[in-house]
Amino acid sequence: MSQLERLSFIDSRIKEKGGLRLREIAERFEVTERQARRDICYLGERLGAPIEWRPGTRRYEYSGKWSGLEFADEKALLFYVFARAAAGAIAYVPLVEEGALERLLDLVPPSLREAEVAIRYELPAYDPADIEKLSLLVRGIAEARCVDVTYRDARGAGSERRIEALRLVNYSGSWYCLARDRSKDELRTFRLSRFSKVSLSKDRAAAPVDQAEVERYLGASYGMFKGRGDMRAVMRFYGRALATVAGELWHPDQLRREGADSSRGRFVEISVPVSSWDEILGRTLRFGADAEALAPEEFRALWRAEIRKMAALIS
Repeated sequence: MSQLERLSFIDSRIKEKGGLRLREIAERFEVTERQARRDICYLGERLGAPIEWRPGTRRYEYSGKWSGLEFADEKALLFYVFARAAAGAIAYVPLVEEGALERLLDLVPPSLREAEVAIRYELPAYDPADIEKLSLLVRGIAEARCVDVTYRDARGAGSERRIEALRLVNYSGSWYCLARDRSKDELRTFRLSRFSKVSLSKDRAAAPVDQAEVERYLGASYGMFKGRGDMRAVMRFYGRALATVAGELWHPDQLRREGADSSRGRFVEISVPVSSWDEILGRTLRFGADAEALAPEEFRALWRAEIRKMAALIS
């Protein structure tokens, strides 16, 4: 029996009966009372359940309402199916330890396992992952060592860089490395597939990582290529696109409003912080005539220019 099953039992028994004793857990799952006490501690200290010992009733009870384990079994099944799909795509999980998926499956109650075949994750197109490059970057982060790379930018120009790798991010099937570029002393985002060479340097990272600065950088704007997020892109969606984007969250700081105009009817308008126009332009164009780049004028001009280029191909 897995710990998740024991935790679910503890949670449900307290909610049904008002409380429970260690002996009930030990007898139900054939474990020691010491193990049962560790489960109680885990529930309270790690999961935040308001569980406490009541001397008067000599049992563990909740001091308030808690729903942290609601649908825990179903979540375990969904996570297992996702992990299995990701493990089959080397871009997402470059190396899976033998038996790892089996241990995840142990978290799923037998009563739900037959539903596994009814759940499917289809992962989008992705860059092939280079496990050697990923491993060297991981080691650079873990050991606070610089990494020497040969990098090819979006225009194909190559350059030698010494970087301090800070984060590895899988974004829409492609691996990216957020790093401090030593030559420019600034945070930059590098696409892993554009590294032709990666090697560990003997040099140590220049200074301790300011984790708060890194998190602010990652969360500042839409897309993977980050920056200050000091611009905002405003898009308006109609028709079929309206139904698609109405419930989507493109960025935690997005602004959203609904309305209607006399020429095209109902719309959803979304505004997100950006640091460059490329990614948000591509996503807007994906919706064709059902999406309009509204503001600022620089963004709208790029959108119109791209449409003209496409129109010229069929004229």
